[in-house]
Amino acid sequence: MNVQIRKMCQEDYDAAIAILDKWNMAPVEPSDDIENPERSVLDIGKSFVAVDSGRIVGVCSYILHNPELAETASLAVDQSYCGKGVGYHLQVARLDEMKRIGIRTVHTETDREDTINWYINKFGYKRTGSNPNKHDFSLPDVDTWTVLQLYLNNYEIKE
Repeated sequence: MNVQIRKMCQEDYDAAIAILDKWNMAPVEPSDDIENPERSVLDIGKSFVAVDSGRIVGVCSYILHNPELAETASLAVDQSYCGKGVGYHLQVARLDEMKRIGIRTVHTETDREDTINWYINKFGYKRTGSNPNKHDFSLPDVDTWTVLQLYLNNYEIKE
């Protein structure tokens, strides 16, 4: 396996959306049924992909809220690559970029207990609360997001 992490480009968009869709995390447009979706766009300029032999096998992104606050958005890895460190390297890439551009605080929401523990144990996040889900997104049987926060001044860039 020779997976490389790089910034996303327009040509990666459909493959990235397909991976997000497999995890029920693809962005959706606002509609009569879903007025305020969890995610309505995938911002290519704030996204990274994992590539193996020319094939997109993972994606992650972030959202800027202000010059010092950002939110992680929809990290997803092709199921055949889970457990191989792809998600870890995607997360490191986006944290490194956020720290370089001056972000001090990273907000993350997730509904998966194993992912919550992963963020806490691998990156030093802290639980800070919960938020209700807006619609069926990610796990269909969980209706609450666990809110996590990371202070990037405590995070070392992995070069």
